Amino acid sequence: MLELDGFYIIFSLTIKNIPLENKMAEKDLINFLKKIEQLNQISELIKKDPKRKKELSECTNHEEVINLTSRWGFDIGKRWGES
Repeated sequence: MLELDGFYIIFSLTIKNIPLENKMAEKDLINFLKKIEQLNQISELIKKDPKRKKELSECTNHEEVINLTSRWGFDIGKRWGES
């Protein structure tokens, strides 16, 4: 759980209808953990920089968030399993 100025963002993972023998590949796990680290960095960045927080709050969809954070130097657009 992440707190941003009194708002809580809860990250949860749900895997439905996937047999137990289908495990996340090691490279996917590494990429997933890198994404979490980048999300944490974005969180810290917007806590310290009101201008960036405002820019993020003005995004109206997922694609805009990805494009904005890409301009900031982050790569959070891919989901695990995507190349």
